[in-house]
Amino acid sequence: MGAEHPALAVNLYTPLAIILFFTMLTTLRFSIAGTLKTANPVLRVLTHPAWLAPLILEGGYVLGAFYHGALSPWPPATFHIVAEKAGFWAAAAATEGAITVDIWLLWATATTFKIFSPPHDVRMVKYYYVVNFAIGAYLMARFLHVIDMGKVGIIPG
Repeated sequence: MGAEHPALAVNLYTPLAIILFFTMLTTLRFSIAGTLKTANPVLRVLTHPAWLAPLILEGGYVLGAFYHGALSPWPPATFHIVAEKAGFWAAAAATEGAITVDIWLLWATATTFKIFSPPHDVRMVKYYYVVNFAIGAYLMARFLHVIDMGKVGIIPG
């Protein structure tokens, strides 16, 4: 589609990149602050929980793309891969998706578990982050390994 109708591709990828930027920003804020509640009206708009709605599709799509070697968990590599094929805005959207999924793989999932864990598990919360980081790092290493296998011809694609 990008080669046939470059103007159409820009028109589709630009709003996607903007939406995914706010999803990434909201994910980052949630991961650092542990909440999205704030008295600051600007932050309420920029990091509203509604910006997390794209994660429903984005998370699964990006994880699948990681697994199949279409995208890399390393954001600069993702940008390079996509920019060659579909241009800047597609690469920006893909990179924002990769960053967001990386944050969830390494940290944000534990923050979610921390928020919803019962009060009597408070001493276990530190282990949520250790386990989240370990599993996320393993998955990212696995995705990078699958990508390397595809480059040397072990996996067709």
